[in-house]
Amino acid sequence: MKKKENKHLNQQNSDYLYGQSPSLRFFVTTAKGFEDTLQEELSELYDFLKIKHHSWKGSAGCYVESPWSGAVSANLASMCASRVLLVLLERQIDSEEDIYHACREISWTDLFEKQKTFAVNASINHTFIDNSMFLALKIKDALCDNFRDDFGSRPNVDTENPDVKIFVRLVQNKLSISIDTTGEPLSQRGYRTKTVEAPLKETLAASLLRITGWNKLANSIWNSSEGVNFEDKETRILKKQGIKVKEHLLSPFLLDPMCGSGTFAIEAALALLHWKPNAHRTHFAFFNILPELERELKSLAKEIRNKILANEKSITNLILVIRNYAKENNIEFDENTVYSIIASDISENNLETAKECAKNAGVNKIITFKKQNAFMSKPHASVGLCLVNPPYGERLNENTDLEPFYKSLGDLWKQEFPNWTSWLISGNEEVAKKVGLKPTRKITVYNGSIPCKFFQYVLYPRNSKNSNPTN
Repeated sequence: MKKKENKHLNQQNSDYLYGQSPSLRFFVTTAKGFEDTLQEELSELYDFLKIKHHSWKGSAGCYVESPWSGAVSANLASMCASRVLLVLLERQIDSEEDIYHACREISWTDLFEKQKTFAVNASINHTFIDNSMFLALKIKDALCDNFRDDFGSRPNVDTENPDVKIFVRLVQNKLSISIDTTGEPLSQRGYRTKTVEAPLKETLAASLLRITGWNKLANSIWNSSEGVNFEDKETRILKKQGIKVKEHLLSPFLLDPMCGSGTFAIEAALALLHWKPNAHRTHFAFFNILPELERELKSLAKEIRNKILANEKSITNLILVIRNYAKENNIEFDENTVYSIIASDISENNLETAKECAKNAGVNKIITFKKQNAFMSKPHASVGLCLVNPPYGERLNENTDLEPFYKSLGDLWKQEFPNWTSWLISGNEEVAKKVGLKPTRKITVYNGSIPCKFFQYVLYPRNSKNSNPTN
């Protein structure tokens, strides 16, 4: 039997040169460990906008082959992506000279005008070059020689605030050269005007929420009050095999008892409302490149922006939708409150920051903020989602004993939160065991450069035969 060809694998390993390929290739970046999450989000976005594409996972991102609409829409609407790069070249190389000659094949003078400033960001990994600055210099020299050949002079470098950013990666013998289409990172939504110590990045929060099933609920709840159950790749595979999977209901009631600057709560509210803050941005880096396409890209951005904004939901309607969903699925809640999201913190400063950020994002009317010790938390519905980013040693004195902290967290869940699902991200797997509950899922993700585990705990009633076993 002939083995089926893996088209995506061949694409990933094949040489590519912008302008000589029949399709455009983009690389959409995200935090390491969230490649599946990003690919899922992009597929949803492209299906909504009816953009033809195909994608495959890379390292800390996803490749997308699509028209320019794929890159523009990812910039305007992706909540999990960090930036979108236009791939210019991908090639296997064997020497330092190959780097220069490969870069010279790129038509730099067609990509941006000489009066624009530029900078080169280079990274290396397990390769024959031991200095990323040397790699950046090689690329800069080739780019400048290209301009000198065409115009007799070269553009200036601006390492602080360049008009054009060039990203170069050399991994083993694979050279990748890309140009930025984003500008300010997509994590900078515009609502965070104040901050707290070690804040959770917005794109990280959005990606973690998507893993919990929150976006699946947010997509369904506007069309139907029918119950939505948690599902991931593993459960989908088991269902296809005819294996019965124990399901649990997703709920629009969310609690973050250690909210910091409120990022989880704010990103959760934005997801429910289908609000995309970056759709309101007036400038992206793709306006600084490809001068011949300037008018076309501006028109395309306007068209896609209008479609995204037309899909936004109102807070008033959201409150009604949540109540209908809760009643239809026998979720008990306090009908005297309009809030489905609660964010609490023991720090007054953190709460003030969170409130200001929520107000800037326009979602403060659907989030309750409380000054409260996390271990005094109570559920505000009979079924809900608890999402926690507790300290795990990176931000505290190394001598701090975190074990009682995690044990108290587990005790709280067992005693006060039956029928809820709790998710916890931690960079300290050993101390996380002190929660005293066996996680139903354990996913490897990264918080910046810190390797973490994202634990799921499905909490059953204490008298249930199916109670979560302890470690």
